[in-house]
Amino acid sequence: MFYWTSSLSYIIAFVNYFLREICIKLINWIGYRTETKRLERTTILTFIVLFFNTAFLLLMVNADLSEQPFAFGLTGGTISDLNSTWFRQIANTLIYTMVFTAYFPIIEFLTYYFMRLAFRLLDSNFTLDKYKTKTKSIQAYLDVQCGPIYFMHFKYSSILNIVFVTFMFGFGIPVLFPVAAVAFLILYVVEKTSLYYSYKLPPMYDERLSNSVLNYLFVAPLFYLIFGYWMASSQQLESNVHLTPVSRSSDTPVVDHGMGSMFTAQGWESPYWPLLAVSILVLIINFFGTAIMELVYVCIPFLKIDKL
Repeated sequence: MFYWTSSLSYIIAFVNYFLREICIKLINWIGYRTETKRLERTTILTFIVLFFNTAFLLLMVNADLSEQPFAFGLTGGTISDLNSTWFRQIANTLIYTMVFTAYFPIIEFLTYYFMRLAFRLLDSNFTLDKYKTKTKSIQAYLDVQCGPIYFMHFKYSSILNIVFVTFMFGFGIPVLFPVAAVAFLILYVVEKTSLYYSYKLPPMYDERLSNSVLNYLFVAPLFYLIFGYWMASSQQLESNVHLTPVSRSSDTPVVDHGMGSMFTAQGWESPYWPLLAVSILVLIINFFGTAIMELVYVCIPFLKIDKL
């Protein structure tokens, strides 16, 4: 079981790397008028692909939502809820994937560093003399000696993926939070070192890309609240009293945990009802917050603060 989950996590991480390359080629093929808009679209598309492959794909492949009012065609799996089976199989794979994602920047840095070193050795006949080269033009010489281009949008998409996966499953898998903290630390150290000793001089990015990424990050707590409520409201995770016997070990157990429970009194019981209440509040703020504040400013004008 350990080898299967660890191998699957490595496969997911490597697939994410190749999907990242496909996304940038797709965005370049579409084309945008401004460089900032292109980088922003590349960031969000890469993040969506990585997030879907990391967080949702395993859920969909193994899901059996026949008990839910909306199954979305997901009835062929063996896991009907975020229950003990899910934690034993999918959660372990998810943890290994996030751990591998945390130290993957070190592998990527060392791989490309030794590749550049090998090309420089071949160009200088294994002397490492910068003035001794086989190239015939200045541009060819610069391509050998200079480092790679700094792609800020790839870093942002990785950060978004780590944050959203951690918040999505962090309520039930708290170890994801320290793993994410270590991942950010490693990414910061590697990128800081690469900017000084590896990358070419990065382009002058403006604040629009950073602001758009910050706006996306505001949605991450909503994932934490919704999935946290779903895990906390599962009676089978709290005790063995609500377990349903099965005839065969391969049968999908009945979980008696539906989406419609939030509209009943059982869905608003303690201690998980605050998660549902706050998630509804965050949804209202995210979708109607601007309209609500404009209405408040019309009713109470002195609350409005002009731009400094």
